[in-house]
Amino acid sequence: MGIVWSARSRGLRGEGFIRTVAGPVVAVAVLTGCGPSVVDESTDVATVVVGAGDDAASELLARIYAGALAGSGTRTELRTGLGGRADYLAALDAAEVTLVPDYTGRLLRYFAPAATDTDAEDVFEALARSLPDDMAITDYAAAQDRSVLFVSDATAARLGTTELAGIVGRCGELTVTVTGGFEENDGLRDMAERGCVPGRVETDDAPGPAAGGGVAALTTASAAARDATGVALQDAPDRAPGSGPETGTGTEPPVFTAQNVVPVFRKHVLEERQLEALSLVAGELTTADLAEMLDRIGGGEDSAVVAQAWLTEHV
Repeated sequence: MGIVWSARSRGLRGEGFIRTVAGPVVAVAVLTGCGPSVVDESTDVATVVVGAGDDAASELLARIYAGALAGSGTRTELRTGLGGRADYLAALDAAEVTLVPDYTGRLLRYFAPAATDTDAEDVFEALARSLPDDMAITDYAAAQDRSVLFVSDATAARLGTTELAGIVGRCGELTVTVTGGFEENDGLRDMAERGCVPGRVETDDAPGPAAGGGVAALTTASAAARDATGVALQDAPDRAPGSGPETGTGTEPPVFTAQNVVPVFRKHVLEERQLEALSLVAGELTTADLAEMLDRIGGGEDSAVVAQAWLTEHV
C-alpha cells in the first residue's frame, strides 16, 4: 500500500504536492499516440497521457514515467514533440495530457520567477505552493541537471579552493563560459544573488576550463559535464529530504538551484497505485543514470530502447 502525504500534512499552505511510498511494479507495454486527447476528470480516466517536449531529456523522462505507469496496470499513451516548457505546460493546463516530467528549479522559476530558493527541499516545497490549482507534484528523484562550475587544476590551485563558496570574492577575476543548459537554469542569476559576478561571460555548449582563469559553467547531466576535465567546484549540500530548514546555524544553502526530476500532473486524476509507480521512479533514478542514458541517445540509440532498458533493470 502506498502512503500519501498532502502538502498540508507537511505544514504547507495549499495541497500542491503528494508524498508517496512505492510498492512493486510489473512492467507491461506502453501505448503510443500522437493525436490530441483531453482528460475527462468527471469520470474514471482509462488512459493516462504522458507528454514530452522537443528535447531528448524530456522525451526520455516521459518514456520512463509512462513505462512505470504502464507497469502499474495503467493504460498509458505517450505524446512527444509538444514544444518548449510553456507549450507542454499549456497542454497540461488544457487537460490534453495528464502528466509531464520536468525539473524542480526550472518549474519553480517558470511559475514563480522571483523565487530565490536553491535547496532541493525548499525548491520542491516552493514549487508545490506556486503550482496552479489544477496541478500537483509528487516525490522528486535524486537525478538532476543542476548547474556546476568546472575549473582547471591550475586555476583551482591559484584560487586556493575547490569550494564554490570560496571563489565568491574573486569572481571578477574569472571568465565564465556558459552552456545553454546553464543559462536555462538561471545559473548566472544564482551566482549574482551570492555576489559572484564574473569579469567576463562567454557562450559555448562544449567549453573547457582554461588554465588562465577560465571557468566552464555546465549542468550535471549534460554531455559537456560528462566530457569535462579539471575540477568541479563543490556547492553546499542540500538538507536531507523530509527535514526542516536549519535556522541559526550559519549554514548557507547551495548557490545553485536544485534541478531534480519531478512529474507534474493533473490534480485528482491519478490513483494511489499510479502515484506509487511515480514514487518508484523517484526512488531509483540517479543523475548518473540520467547522464548515461542521455549519452547513449546522443550517440544514436533510440530513446524508447534506452528507457525500456532502465525500466527493466530498475522497475
